[in-house]
Amino acid sequence: MKRKLRNRGANIKVAVVTDPLYKRGGAEDHVRGILQAFPKAQIFSAYHDPKFTTEYYPHVKVHHSFMQHLPKKFELKYPYMMFLPGAYRSFKFDNFDVVISISIAFAKFVKTKNIPHVNICMSPPKFLWQKEGRTLKNKEKLTGLNRFLYGIYDSLVGPSLEKRWKKWDKQAAQRCTKIAAISNVVKERIKKYYDVDADVIYPPVDTKPLQASKEVNRKENWFLYSGRVETYKGVKLAIQACVKAGVPLKVVGKGDDLDAMQALVQKLNAKGQVKFLGYVSDEEKFYLMSRAKALLFPVRHEDFGITPVEANASGTPVIAFREDGVLETISEENPRTGIFFDEYKVDALAKILKNFKSSDFLPDNCRKQANNFASEIFVYKLQNYIKDVLQKK
Repeated sequence: MKRKLRNRGANIKVAVVTDPLYKRGGAEDHVRGILQAFPKAQIFSAYHDPKFTTEYYPHVKVHHSFMQHLPKKFELKYPYMMFLPGAYRSFKFDNFDVVISISIAFAKFVKTKNIPHVNICMSPPKFLWQKEGRTLKNKEKLTGLNRFLYGIYDSLVGPSLEKRWKKWDKQAAQRCTKIAAISNVVKERIKKYYDVDADVIYPPVDTKPLQASKEVNRKENWFLYSGRVETYKGVKLAIQACVKAGVPLKVVGKGDDLDAMQALVQKLNAKGQVKFLGYVSDEEKFYLMSRAKALLFPVRHEDFGITPVEANASGTPVIAFREDGVLETISEENPRTGIFFDEYKVDALAKILKNFKSSDFLPDNCRKQANNFASEIFVYKLQNYIKDVLQKK
């Protein structure tokens, strides 16, 4: 059996179960890494956008549940969440060797009978386990029918349903053959909420195109924020700190809070100092990363953080809040690839920005640090991890 598995390599029949697929993000990039490890894998998702999946996962068969036929499923995704547990439990995995679920919510709810189930856990669902007074979504940011239906859910259905979901979520995690966390901080959450001992396999980061631009590494006098323009991502703190420090900032990305952040810049009379570039291509993003003085990553409770690794791969240091996932990717010494601020306050970040010198960081050291998270390492580790699970079966 051991020799047979070694020779099979990427021919293992893998079912990759994902949360709904309709736009690119860290989890969607992670799925591409799994498909790189197992090229013949097929995807199972409660529902998906065929245009997105065809373009982003070409030549991959995508299975869907009954939810694919629900009206306005992308616009009404929050009220429709109540159907997700049943959707994932409806999948059958005949003729597959192993199921790999990658989940921030319900994908791990699948039932696999006699074949192994490995869950790649992005994090236990934060809307269940780390609510901190929050629900699934801020109702004030929703509009129209979505807001009306979510209001009904939040006031009448939500509390009792989420209590049941927590029970099911823990049971689903404990049914898994193995759980691989994306970082040590997520591993700790898995132990805390599920009472399960997880392994750690860091997400894949495609460092090759980033490192191909190393000859461009001429630093300019501005900082970069790249990511979703959302309050929880810390973009407001980045803007306020840059304005207070009197340093230029370029903001790459879109999000629900884009209008509010543009209004904030106008209020601060900093339109010439803070520039919103919107969505840019990967090529343009990598170019901006290589030219930036540093990447600002003021995110709290980050599970891993691919963007700081991408910045390092571009030869650029990172300024991040000292908490959770980034502590595993950014190094303050030997090699020095970034710097942390310890108080989540405008003054604390502004002080670092005023005194920051990109010359204190060697681009080659940043690239070497990023190589620890290269896609090739992820592929190698995941292939061997799955082979080990099958051998023990």
